[in-house]
Amino acid sequence: MKEKRPKPWSFPKLVTKRLVLRQVTLKDAPWYFEHFNTKEIVEGQDHGGPRDLSEARAELKLYFMDNFRRRSGIRWGITLRGDDELIGSAGFYKWTQPERYQAEMGYDLNPAFWGKGIMTEALTAIVQYGFGHMGLHRIEVLIPRYNRRSQKLVRKLGFKREGVLRDHYFIEGRFSDDVIFSLLKKEWNAL
Repeated sequence: MKEKRPKPWSFPKLVTKRLVLRQVTLKDAPWYFEHFNTKEIVEGQDHGGPRDLSEARAELKLYFMDNFRRRSGIRWGITLRGDDELIGSAGFYKWTQPERYQAEMGYDLNPAFWGKGIMTEALTAIVQYGFGHMGLHRIEVLIPRYNRRSQKLVRKLGFKREGVLRDHYFIEGRFSDDVIFSLLKKEWNAL
């Protein structure tokens, strides 16, 4: 009897009206270093950026490439159609094992592109991929309490606020709260 091998998992490229969501590689380390040290990105996340290009490469490998290789997450680089320059990233991590029915979602976008509907467009494609191709049942997002812009974004996509994780992370010498939002497949299909 032939042994069944798992299907190879190739990185999916997602294309929307204005965007291409592509795989991020080590060649993107300079972007990663600059992007994750942008003041607005640091303020919207739970942590500061890498200290140098070497640390940027290590983080990029860990958070983008290794998560995908281990099948515990997938994170796309966001580009405008016709331009391969990254303007942000988004995707899933903490894809639960072994059932794989839920994942956390994270995202970030260069502030020069805020308010243009880009992240709404990107996340719509990503959520559709998660529920459709990955077979997710639930997607969660943790957002710092003070990040009202991000909370408004996920509400627009149909996410429901579940509660507050008090003193959930420590940054710049203080504890801060996260607000947890979730979206179920049946809610997405009803939109």
